[in-house]
Amino acid sequence: MPEISLVVPAYNEAALLGRTLGAVEEARAACGDPSADEVIVVDNQSTDRTAEIARACGATVAHEHRPCIAVVRNTGARAASGRVLAFTDADGLVSRHVFARMLQALSSGRCVGGSMGVRLERMSPGLFVTMCLTVYPAEWLLGVSGGLYFVDRVAFCELGGFDERLYCAEDSSFLLALRRYARRSRKKLVMLKGVPTITSARSFDRFGDRYCVRNVPRIVLHGGVRLP
Repeated sequence: MPEISLVVPAYNEAALLGRTLGAVEEARAACGDPSADEVIVVDNQSTDRTAEIARACGATVAHEHRPCIAVVRNTGARAASGRVLAFTDADGLVSRHVFARMLQALSSGRCVGGSMGVRLERMSPGLFVTMCLTVYPAEWLLGVSGGLYFVDRVAFCELGGFDERLYCAEDSSFLLALRRYARRSRKKLVMLKGVPTITSARSFDRFGDRYCVRNVPRIVLHGGVRLP
């Protein structure tokens, strides 16, 4: 049984998935025992070669037809067999030492989960403002980040997984719930330094570097945007 199961949601990710899974494989090799980890790509009704690329890279492929990222992540968690569940996106490059650092954090027995920082492949004034309003405050003040995050399976199940009523910010909502869970359980939620995930700026490339700012108030005030 693997120690860590990494879940990667994917919809038409043929352009970047191979790069992402290549970085994941390097991290698995660096932890000393690649068999201690498994990778599950959840294909969300892709029409390109996403599933084929995932299998070619050695990942297990699960399928989910509902177009909701929280549902997709939960589907991956159900398909996973590891004691620890980790989540990242299909367009990010994880640090080579991320699995080793996760195992080190979990070895104390008092860590219920944690996260790593996220950094963009490029930066601009608009992107910097977005990061200052969203990512940096969460990292500095709350000690959570959505680059790559992990959670003990027992805690994940007790929290009910991701809130499937949300169509965005479901990861932030879950991490804040996990933070409260850790306090109640007298355990730690760690923020691992020095192993950030480098993510693409493709959404900003498509919609403009300031497009996220319009949604920040709703996300901050409501913990995510709910489905009708």
